[in-house]
Amino acid sequence: MVPCGCWTTCLARPQTVSDEQILEAALRCFLEHGPSVATEVIAQQLNVSPQALLKRFGTKQDLMVAALKPQTLASSIPQLSTGPDERPLEIQLTELLTDVAVFFVEMARRMSVLRWSHAECRQLMHEHDEPPPLLDIRTLAGWFDRASHRGLVRQVDFHAVSMMLLSAVHGPAMLTDLLGKHPTGHSTADYVRILVDTILNGLEVHGDKVAGSKI
Repeated sequence: MVPCGCWTTCLARPQTVSDEQILEAALRCFLEHGPSVATEVIAQQLNVSPQALLKRFGTKQDLMVAALKPQTLASSIPQLSTGPDERPLEIQLTELLTDVAVFFVEMARRMSVLRWSHAECRQLMHEHDEPPPLLDIRTLAGWFDRASHRGLVRQVDFHAVSMMLLSAVHGPAMLTDLLGKHPTGHSTADYVRILVDTILNGLEVHGDKVAGSKI
């Protein structure tokens, strides 16, 4: 039986584990080995029996879906719901889109495993009160709206802007997962810099440079 590579030694663990610990171990193993990974491999990481995992989550498929299901940007990037702060907007947007790029690479890997397992990905989206992609658009639009109220960017349709930006980051993440490299040949840092340059120049206030931007 092959253990997950993220664990180099088998450490003693308590017999009682939380759902969060189970999902973290399952996530690592499904991403590393794919949907065919044995339940025994996951259980070994937690020092529990496979039966204990299935008693908690039902079936291996249920465990996989719980571990890999789509997440929201706000749950992974707290500043998206609280910012922008007092730093230059260019710096903040660069940090934000870099984190979004990392998030989408992770989500692309998760969705790839789910599709490989023939899970109903569309149904997973509708298990939420608001599908994660729509919530992500609304959350990013709120970030830009707060920036507008502070006079940092001009008022436009921020839902449309957010859709364009998230699509511009999500698309390369999906293609990178398929191709093994960024489709434009840029590094993530350079690609994000181009996006930030483009969006901030498009949102200039009355033709002046956006406050705090070096562009």
